[in-house]
Amino acid sequence: MEKNRFVQLVAGMLYRTNRDTLTLDTRYKGLKEWNFLFEVSLAMMLEEEYHVEVTPEDFSSTGTLDELFQRVCAPGLAGKE
Repeated sequence: MEKNRFVQLVAGMLYRTNRDTLTLDTRYKGLKEWNFLFEVSLAMMLEEEYHVEVTPEDFSSTGTLDELFQRVCAPGLAGKE
């Protein structure tokens, strides 16, 4: 399932948070790793994996991993480069 893969990709970037606790309901900006560099790294990973450009506004308008996933899959974001 695509959503599970999304969570696994984000979990693979974690180094301080227990990866097993990550779910679609996780408020990702509350993760111990969350800072500007993590945001940039996450945006780059999403661009590489999903071929989308995620902007700071996309992060500002989402709170959970599910909301971010929905934003990444939103029409109009795909193919934006």
